[in-house]
Amino acid sequence: MKIAHISDAHLGRQQYHLPEREEDYFQAFAEALRLAKGADAVVVTGDLLDTRRPSTRTLLRLLDILGETGLALYVVGGNHDYSHLRPDETPLRILDKVGAARLLCFQEADLGGVWLYGACATPRSKADEYRERILSARPGSVLAIHQAIEGVKARYPSAADEYTMPSRAFSGVKAVHIAAGHVHDHGVRHLVGALWAGSLEIWDSAEFETWDWRKGKWELYQEAAPKGFYIIDVAGRAASAKEVLLRPRRRMVKLRVFLDEEREAEAAFEEAAARFDAPGAVVKVELYGDVRGDLRPSRHAAAFSRALYVDVVDRTRKPSHAVARVGSAYEAVERLLRERLGAGADAVVKALAHARDGDRAAARKIMEEWLYAEVDRA
Repeated sequence: MKIAHISDAHLGRQQYHLPEREEDYFQAFAEALRLAKGADAVVVTGDLLDTRRPSTRTLLRLLDILGETGLALYVVGGNHDYSHLRPDETPLRILDKVGAARLLCFQEADLGGVWLYGACATPRSKADEYRERILSARPGSVLAIHQAIEGVKARYPSAADEYTMPSRAFSGVKAVHIAAGHVHDHGVRHLVGALWAGSLEIWDSAEFETWDWRKGKWELYQEAAPKGFYIIDVAGRAASAKEVLLRPRRRMVKLRVFLDEEREAEAAFEEAAARFDAPGAVVKVELYGDVRGDLRPSRHAAAFSRALYVDVVDRTRKPSHAVARVGSAYEAVERLLRERLGAGADAVVKALAHARDGDRAAARKIMEEWLYAEVDRA
């Protein structure tokens, strides 16, 4: 029995407000399904959709893609497309009702001699309840989850993430394999036996191909994060995982420019445009160093004429205008936010930091996730 393990497609996400990036997410999902044609079934371990309130266009596009596959599709609710407080208010129910996919939310399915048990995203505050439910899975089942687990080494999410389960929640689980979602890093494993397929597309600039400008030259800091899925081959009481990588659809580049003096910026951008200004590219530039003059990010962004999207963020320190956080007005505002908003203050502070850095899309996403969580708790 071969099961294609796909995760975190986040369909409908318009990264940086670019319709081209929204299309990239759909194309990555469609390509994954094409490459999974030889599998007996496909399981999506959460966040098939980017929101519990997708547009009609997003749902129709998804149904078109699913209608072309002919594969048996099973989905688990993720924290983006499912709420444990309102389990019936998920677009995944629509897919289930029309027969496009079967939603497994603390339920099992017989795939033909192999049992699949799906566990929807659950906050860590419900760890004991979560453990009881997954322990009900038949021994030897494939367990499909949408959680991070304490101790997992990944870029995102952090240990403080609401959907990071303690390892003890999986104590006694007798699954032949744990197919996991929520962590976007492809190929991450945990000692409890979990394997994360990762997101199908680049999520944020932490995963970009990254280059550093130091001492007058560009040096590669990291390659773009790999993206793909797994074919889980289950035979009796054993399972093996075969990696399937997806080709990058678009060049996503982060350039970190470390300046010793202002005039270096001209040379850095001239060479950057020659090397990284490709048609359709997404380019994020961050400027660092102690620089007194005005670097005018918009002027430097204009050096890229062929890229789809360019964002230049000035992170340089200007001594004459430096503001200390300790005892400053900034600290007072942050303290006031925490007093008035409680837990919501962290979301507001993070959103403001992203907005200050020019990443409005990330700021908006943080605020939307907090507001949706507030509605669910109401």
